[in-house]
Amino acid sequence: MGNLGENIFVNGDFGTGVPNVLATNPNIAPGYNYVVNVPPGDGSYVITNNTTPWGSWAISNWINIKDNSNNPNGYMMVVNAAYTPSLFYEQKVDVCANTLYEMSVDVISLIEQSVAGNSIRSNVAFLIDGVDVCASGDIPHDGVWHTYRFSFTSSPTTTSVKLAFRNNAPGGYGNDLAIDNISFRACGPLLDIRDTSWFCAGTPLKISANIQNSPYNTPAYQWQTSQDGGLTWNDIANANAVNLTINAPQQGDLYRLLSANSTVNLDLPYCRSLSTPTRAYLEDLSQYAIGGTDTIVCNGAPGILVAGKFMDYAWSTGENTAQIAAPTPGWYAVTVTTKENCTASDSLLVYRVDLFATTDVTPPICYGDSTGTASIVYLQGGTGGLVYALDAGLFGDISDFEGIAAGTHIAQVKDSLGCTVKMPFTLLNPPPLTIDIGSNRKILACDTIAFQAVSNKSTLIYSWQPASLLSCDNCPNPTMMPMRDTSVSILIVDELGCYTSDTILVDVSPRLDVPNVFAPDSYGTNAFFTLFTSKSAVLVRKLAVYDRWGSLVFLRENILPGSNNLRWDGTTAADKQAPEGVYIWMAEVLFTDNVSSVIKGDITLIR
Repeated sequence: MGNLGENIFVNGDFGTGVPNVLATNPNIAPGYNYVVNVPPGDGSYVITNNTTPWGSWAISNWINIKDNSNNPNGYMMVVNAAYTPSLFYEQKVDVCANTLYEMSVDVISLIEQSVAGNSIRSNVAFLIDGVDVCASGDIPHDGVWHTYRFSFTSSPTTTSVKLAFRNNAPGGYGNDLAIDNISFRACGPLLDIRDTSWFCAGTPLKISANIQNSPYNTPAYQWQTSQDGGLTWNDIANANAVNLTINAPQQGDLYRLLSANSTVNLDLPYCRSLSTPTRAYLEDLSQYAIGGTDTIVCNGAPGILVAGKFMDYAWSTGENTAQIAAPTPGWYAVTVTTKENCTASDSLLVYRVDLFATTDVTPPICYGDSTGTASIVYLQGGTGGLVYALDAGLFGDISDFEGIAAGTHIAQVKDSLGCTVKMPFTLLNPPPLTIDIGSNRKILACDTIAFQAVSNKSTLIYSWQPASLLSCDNCPNPTMMPMRDTSVSILIVDELGCYTSDTILVDVSPRLDVPNVFAPDSYGTNAFFTLFTSKSAVLVRKLAVYDRWGSLVFLRENILPGSNNLRWDGTTAADKQAPEGVYIWMAEVLFTDNVSSVIKGDITLIR
């Protein structure tokens, strides 16, 4: 394993171009015809950037590909193999004598996998000066580019070689292929260099290359540098050893090491190998300073000094951790060392500060509101101007805080050196103001309903709604006679200005309410059938009940509303128990507005 040199075969990627087919014959395939009409026939080849637009038999037999690069206009060589094994590529390559080289090429079978079947597979031999060096073996019909490599050593007198490819497969369907990215590189030793080379401010940059597996008997080295990101490289004068020292390095400069088997070959790109570049990075500790928010002994609590993230620490106290406590006033110093062995030092003076304060608080006026206050008072000590904060708020010049809700809070005071006093306090909610006017109510039309406001306080201002329907809107116990469903609400305010409210719904039934089922064997109002009337009814002129055959079973006439004589207990006119079932009733009722209403319905008797 070692490092390779630059690709000395600059035409190995076949170039780029917008036309789908290169118009001129590159003369790189002896015995093959160059065509511009695609697809090429047997024994022909073409330089192209894409086979997708091709028609004819290529549509169903060849895969659609572009070259093996990220360039949309990159060219490749497409070969329709001849019927007999023959060379389909041959080029001269300049080389250095007695040098190890690696050749690589990307190859892909053009045959569509779905129609490949048992077709012939391409098998490419790689030749140097007419001698077979190695072969690819059968290239699969899988639509994937495959990279093949081989190496050889030039003879002591060689200055150029002839590189050739031969398709060993016999003629017939299936042995068509494309090639791309032919490279020819000198092989050298393994030049092991770090990707990043750090240097400390004001010190030289030192780079060392670890050389392994060198094929050279008399190795030669040359360091190069680049200031444009690797676009151009320049030799560094007298830098011909495996170790390099740069006295005035610049952040971001690149360095690499060239290696060859002689000083002459170092100047020939096709004779040398090169390392991967290493980038110079400055580790600048010139602005280093001890961190930490507490560089004071505040009210006896130690300050905390933070050295930062480094490899090693050496404090003046003898400690070697990233941060230390400073329990007493005085000077503290630290020297830090990075993993690249850069060092920096800093020292600071830790002060003693005593700062004391208390808080004067008032709770919220009303339950749940934010009318509490807190003031920082009885301040003593501190250095410089003081600033104040409540909870997680920003520090400022205001030491009185308003608009605080009940709960636990923290008032803070801080001096110019950062000494901070935190004063927790708790504000309690006062008892909540309560009001209750009962639950929802149900009445008959024209009935009067009375309300009673019950509160946990006696000195109150009352405000009832709807004021126009109530006997009073500012008293605790108004009455009303609603004629339809009405929402009744009250708002009370105590002597402190606290307020609360309550609301109920008054459900107003018609002037006459008649049940639809009763059970004589039960108790209460469900044990009989009668008419439930509002106070607007003055006389029940008639109440009659009939069975399902139309026979009269109960009759009352000219009876006052609410009289027990209006109740049917489920017996017949013969004073016998009426059977279960549905009965029809008819009533005529006279109301205070001198309107007589006739009403009919049915009642179910159950036992």
